[in-house]
Amino acid sequence: MKFPVMLPLAVTSILFASCKKDPVIKQPVPADKTILSVKLNTAYLNGAKVDSAFATWKTNDREQRVKMLVRNDSLITEMNQFSAGNGKMAVYIYSNKKFSNQYLSHWILRKDISIQPSAGVPNNGPASFFDSNWLPRVEIKDGIGHAAIIGLRPDDSYFLVKKVQHKVIKLVVDKGYWKTIGGIQGVGQGIWECKTGCTSAEGDVENTNFFDFIPGQIGNKVWNHIEGNCFL
Repeated sequence: MKFPVMLPLAVTSILFASCKKDPVIKQPVPADKTILSVKLNTAYLNGAKVDSAFATWKTNDREQRVKMLVRNDSLITEMNQFSAGNGKMAVYIYSNKKFSNQYLSHWILRKDISIQPSAGVPNNGPASFFDSNWLPRVEIKDGIGHAAIIGLRPDDSYFLVKKVQHKVIKLVVDKGYWKTIGGIQGVGQGIWECKTGCTSAEGDVENTNFFDFIPGQIGNKVWNHIEGNCFL
């Protein structure tokens, strides 16, 4: 599996929708309700480009998952669906907006917050590929059903290889950043390998920090091309 991505130096985005997505529900929420909201950037990712969205809330060893609704160019859900307290919230957006005219976008916002049902939590949606509040990711697939999700920016080390069979004797995830203007020049790359004990009980291989060293490799160097591979 391979994903080459060209990014104009100005900024663009790229990504893949998840295999299974909850449908978007388009309906109003009563005006007197307090809400978790994401005000979408109409010039970059508006409501028509959202396939589905949901929020997760982790507090007191409990995790909740709540669908978000599309209202005009906002994503919303009522705050009374979440348990009160301090915890970690994440908002996931699956979009039909394509990077490099090929990969559907998947965006994640994470924050540590305190929730009270009587207080709303407003957020702004992605404004560009390099929006520091949101992480863009891509899902790549091969012709026989293998799938992997890989974080695209250098500041997102995440990757997930889905349903790896135990008979796999070697698994490789390769992610690199290149400058392709005025000649091709690599500016940062990492290669993760596993030969034994790679899979979970479900067969998934997930890693959140292996590529953490890449931002240090890149430093202030300019890049406009991302390329990744997953070999089974």
